[in-house]
Amino acid sequence: MKRQSTKFVIAIVVVHLILNIVHGLAHRELHIDISSSSSIFVIVVVLLLPLVAMALVCTAQRQLGLFLLSGSMFGSLLFGLYHHFVIESIDRVHLPPRSLWEATFALTAYGLVVLEAIGTYIGIRFLDYQRC
Repeated sequence: MKRQSTKFVIAIVVVHLILNIVHGLAHRELHIDISSSSSIFVIVVVLLLPLVAMALVCTAQRQLGLFLLSGSMFGSLLFGLYHHFVIESIDRVHLPPRSLWEATFALTAYGLVVLEAIGTYIGIRFLDYQRC
């Protein structure tokens, strides 16, 4: 089970990173700027912490890695839901796409929500399994 959970974590983190890179490119191409505080949150919680979690899951600090994965994915999920689907802003996914970049932006925003929900669940599930 330990080997299987490590593979799940690695897959989730790698796909999450790729989706975020593509989403960030769409932000840039569409000139959708985010605030400095949001940028710091994205860099630390959305991008760096899942990578740290993945590295820790492959070491003796496995439980800490699973905890960080759950926390970073949940934080990313809440951030994305709020900015892409709740508040009225240029960052909101609310209109039918008129260009390839708008479609990319919307699809990656939806994909990130799904993946971050799965990542949160996987982290909690395997963390709970480790305690048994």
